[in-house]
This record gives sequence, structure tokens and C-alpha cells, in this order.
Amino acid sequence: MNPTAPPAAPLRPGQRRDPRAAYREEGTTWAREFFVHPNRMTTVFWGGGAVAALVVLPLGHWSAANELVLVAVGGFSGIAGGVRAILGERVPRGLLHVDMALATVLVSTLAAVGVSGAIQFADLYIWVGIFAVLYFGGRSALIHIAAAGAAYAVVLAIGPKGPNPVGDWCVVFGTLAVTAWVTYMLVGFLRSSARVDPLTGLPNRRSFDERLAEEVDRSRREHTALSVVMSDVDHFKTLNDSRGHAAGDQTLRALASSWRRAVRGGGDVVARIGGDEFAMISPGAGASGVRGLIQRLREALPEGVSVSFGAASWDGAESGVDLLRRADEVMYQAKLGKRGSPGNSDRA
Repeated sequence: MNPTAPPAAPLRPGQRRDPRAAYREEGTTWAREFFVHPNRMTTVFWGGGAVAALVVLPLGHWSAANELVLVAVGGFSGIAGGVRAILGERVPRGLLHVDMALATVLVSTLAAVGVSGAIQFADLYIWVGIFAVLYFGGRSALIHIAAAGAAYAVVLAIGPKGPNPVGDWCVVFGTLAVTAWVTYMLVGFLRSSARVDPLTGLPNRRSFDERLAEEVDRSRREHTALSVVMSDVDHFKTLNDSRGHAAGDQTLRALASSWRRAVRGGGDVVARIGGDEFAMISPGAGASGVRGLIQRLREALPEGVSVSFGAASWDGAESGVDLLRRADEVMYQAKLGKRGSPGNSDRA
């Protein structure tokens, strides 16, 4: 996943960006930049562990040995969080598995020093499960969750005995398993829905921008051609005003369905990037290739639908944002040129 925020949509002549929208985008970008970087979240993870270990010191009656253990666990967690904060993205992602293993050991240590397996400490295993499903694949997350369950079983077997150790294990591990499963399903749904346009089922703007950035990077590495197409449904506002938004939505769905079939199997990508605008990525296609793509799209138009097209081919140096902006400018000029005249228009 590309951790950077999707670039803003290109502005056409005369357009101004809403400052409130820019403010909202800035806040969303900050949250996305934070949560999609597991190394940053690991810093918070260790910091929370340090607080959890140290805050209980004045709240309970601990032996000298147990106080020493709590201080050691809290200190280690604080140091680990500090190291993570300093090194940042320089830490290889694979070391996250080491963090999870160490966290499981430390939570088990805290549970062992408490009376009767200290369920209040054992609840920290849930952190391990949530973090695992957020940043690891299903199999890796399952391994870490199983390791946490096994570790707590060992603690209950050899640590302080409570009246019902089996019940304690079932409560903690059951809560861990259910919480991890719900988190896994929710994250999967959010990741999918965040990249799909709900009306047409096509990739949305965010998904398109991420894919375009990937394709530009690939073309730069492999020295291959790349083209994009911008399109805009003609007279769409008039359609909405005269026949209602339901008719407009149906037109967009029909157009998306037709274009999805037109590009299927060819390696091209079609996305709805907002309103009545669609964009396409054509990897490996130069100027002649993208003209062929536009022709296929025109032939697939539903009856009675008119669309303006604009295309641009990568110049070998520009960013994906600049490439899309050039295609949008061409499409905008094509749209201006066909006002008051029937038929479709496109330029490449």
C-alpha cells in the first residue's frame, strides 16, 4: 500500500479549492500518515505498555521483587518506544514480528507477577492481537495470537494459582480472539470500501492515484511507455436537472459497466474519480496505443451518452499528478471545442 496521501484533483481554469476542504484533507492526511506507518504505531504501542506497567505501582501492594519487575518491564517498554521513535522508518518492517514476540513475553511477565495470574495485566494480550491483525497478514496474525494464548496458558500453569485458571484463560483468550477477528473483518472492509466507488463499483480516486503512482514508478524503472485518459460525461448536469439524479446515477452505472468490459483483460485500469469524471491508466501504451483505448471506450458508450476525452503520454520525467493534469487539460479543451456541436470529441 502506498502510504502517501492521494494528490488533490487537478483544478481547471477558473476553479478555486475550498479552504475548508483543504483543511479537512490536511487532517485526514495526518491521520492516514500516522496509522498506515506501523513503525509509528509501534512507538505508541510500546509507550502504552510502559504506562500500563508503571501506573499500577502506586495502586497496589507489591513485594519488592514484583516492584522491580514492573519497573523493569515499564523501563524496557519506554526504551523500546524511544528507539522506535528515533529510528522511525529506518527499522525494517520484518522486525515488527520481534516487537510482537517481545510484547508477548513482557505481558506474560506482568501476568505472572500479579495475584492469580493478574487478569488485568493479561488483558494486554489484546493489544498484541489488535496490532497483529492491523499490520500483518492473516497467517502471521494468527501465529502471534496463538503464541499469546499459549504464553498465557503457561503463566496460569506455573504462576500464581487462582480458583479457576481455565476460566481465566477462556475469558482472556476468548476476548482476544473475538476482538482480533472483529478488527480483522472491519479493517478488511474499510480497506476495500476506501478504494471502491460505491455507485459504480469501479476503483475510486484514492485507488486510482495510488495505482498511477505505482505505474509511473514502474515505467521509470523499466523505461516503458505509459498513458492516461481523462473523460467527462457531456451535459451531465442537464441530465440530472431534467430527468433527476436517479437517471444520472443509472447513466454512470451503465457507463462504468460498459467500460469495465471494454478494458477487461487488457491490463488497463478504469476508475471513477469524481462526479461524472472517469480516468484510465494504460500501462505500456504510447500515443498510438492510447488512441486505440479511446476508440474502444467510444465504441462501448451506452446509447445516447456523449463523452469528452483527453489523453496524455508520460514524458519520462513527470509525476503522475502532472501526467493526469495534462490529460485533464486536453479533455477540458476538447469539451470546450464541442460545445454547441453534436457527437463526441477526443484528443490525445
